[in-house]
Amino acid sequence: MYAVLNLIALLAGFLRFLITSVKTNPDPIAGIEQDGALVPNGALVGAMNALQTNASPAFGNWSQTLIPAIAAATYNGNNMVGGIIRRFSPGAAFTDCTDTATNIVNAIPGAKVNQTFPMLIANLGSGLMTLAAGAGVTIAGTASISSATARLYLGQVTGSGAVTMTNCFGWNLGTGGTLVAGL
Repeated sequence: MYAVLNLIALLAGFLRFLITSVKTNPDPIAGIEQDGALVPNGALVGAMNALQTNASPAFGNWSQTLIPAIAAATYNGNNMVGGIIRRFSPGAAFTDCTDTATNIVNAIPGAKVNQTFPMLIANLGSGLMTLAAGAGVTIAGTASISSATARLYLGQVTGSGAVTMTNCFGWNLGTGGTLVAGL
């Protein structure tokens, strides 16, 4: 008899959906179960659609940009957040400029304040390079890159139209030595 009662209880548990009452309220309070039945999933479907609409490729994939020996260049936001910029210099000293902070932030999928990204600039020519800040961009630390030198910057989103590029360190591409004085 006890086994029969357990079997009936087990079947009742599995067949509970057949004995629940019909929902009469078309718009229940979100997240509340009604008589054992799930609430409409409209909010979940809406959230999934929003995620799909705003989906972007994975952020953090490195890419490189090669800039020829021109007098001055402006790095676009996509190149900056892509990570590696290889720059040939025109021979004499020159100044390159970052993109605007707004364009840099827009190049980062789902950018948030305090999010960071690395940017490596290699001066592959013989002239001294100076990195100038575009609108809304702040360059902290060394902004010059000697010939045959690479410099690593850490970009940080500080607002929807503000980015700080902080110099981390540089190294000589000819010998591989670190430019400790350039910190």
